[in-house]
Amino acid sequence: MWVTIAVVVALVLATGAWAGARRINHRLAAPTIHLGVPTVATVTGANPALPWPSKGQGAIAVPALGYTAQSGPESPVPIASLTKMTNALVVLRDHPVAAGTTGPAITITPGDAAEYANELHNDQSTVPIRNGEVLTELQMLEAMLTQSANDMAYSLAIWDAGSIPAFVVKMNTLAASLGATSSHYVDASGYDPGSQSTASDVLRVAAAGMLDPTFAQVVGMSSITFPGVGTLPNVVSEIGSNGVIGIKSGYTSEAGGCLVLAADKVVGDHSVLVLESVLGQPTPPPIVPPTTTTTAPRPAPTTTTTTTAPPAPGAVPAPTTPAPPTTTTTAPRPAPTTTTIPLNDLEVPDPLKYTRPVAEGLLRAALAGVVEVPVATAGAGVGTATVEWGGHQHRVAVVAAQSASLLGWPGQQVTATTTLHPIPAGGARGSRAGTALFTLGSQSELVPLKLGATVPEPSWWWRLVHG
Repeated sequence: MWVTIAVVVALVLATGAWAGARRINHRLAAPTIHLGVPTVATVTGANPALPWPSKGQGAIAVPALGYTAQSGPESPVPIASLTKMTNALVVLRDHPVAAGTTGPAITITPGDAAEYANELHNDQSTVPIRNGEVLTELQMLEAMLTQSANDMAYSLAIWDAGSIPAFVVKMNTLAASLGATSSHYVDASGYDPGSQSTASDVLRVAAAGMLDPTFAQVVGMSSITFPGVGTLPNVVSEIGSNGVIGIKSGYTSEAGGCLVLAADKVVGDHSVLVLESVLGQPTPPPIVPPTTTTTAPRPAPTTTTTTTAPPAPGAVPAPTTPAPPTTTTTAPRPAPTTTTIPLNDLEVPDPLKYTRPVAEGLLRAALAGVVEVPVATAGAGVGTATVEWGGHQHRVAVVAAQSASLLGWPGQQVTATTTLHPIPAGGARGSRAGTALFTLGSQSELVPLKLGATVPEPSWWWRLVHG
């Protein structure tokens, strides 16, 4: 009987111990996380005053921010050699030049040489080439983009598409695909005033070009070395000063001064490309040679005189007739001959003289407009993790695991997307609680979130009594 009682007592104690252990070890409900990260935040600060050109058109773009601005309503205008940016982009998309390589060898044809001679005769921008000469694609791109050589634009177009009309179709198709819908090209170089665009459109092309490493490398060169010529400075003289890294200028009498410049805005470990363009800027007056007036020498007067011989001795003088008056004849004086040259063909000294200050001032203002936007601070609370027991809510902070920032323009919006990770009851300090993804334009920062403290749990005695 005592044995039976002992067995029963043992069973009761064992059952109680098992139940008590279950109570003590029972896990509470997982904490609930509430985040305070706003889904949208506005970049603070005042918009900078942009010094738009008083004439022509201007535009700025910060592609990584998705930010653009323009001086006012735009309509297509001649853009001169800015056309060559589209030329180069078509060629590089059809024939990419890998880093550290020069691209295929290209033989200058009789047609290329003839075009060079024609352009030279018309006083266009060229680099010397000769029939049968072999150049690399990279050398020709360098000459076209840094020297604005029209003959290189022609030769590359023929090499790529077989004819100028076929190449122009490619140029217009590419522009449309980039959203440059106000652009239209009729030639490969921009010498023809029918090749037109707007200040905003040329930046769409420039932004696409700067994404190509070879394009960006070439337009950023301060000088090149060309076969048979030697070292030639980039006609965009701003490169290498005041942070300018490229890219292209243009001028004709119809287009006026045109200039696209680029610079990087760097803040900490962030860098964004800033672009500006100005079109249709005034240019200095051309050099007018003195008017040459040529007058033929006035001939000496022509005099006619009639002379009568004296009578012989003893002769009876014959009746005399009065002698005619002396006649003087002067040839008519020819009209002065004046030699003049058509105004459009006259040399313009430094055609970008008035364009550069406008472009540089606009670029400086655009760079100043890009500001750092802090989106997270290491250790700063971004929410709470809450668990309830004992009739009370127990909270710990959820904090950013690291600091982060983006670059933006005042008035733009930063969007945040949060993802939560499950946290067990009693989660330890530093446990991952989720992530926050901050985005502005094409920039993004992923910030881990963690517990700022260990989630509190009740004592074993409380569990035993209240389990």
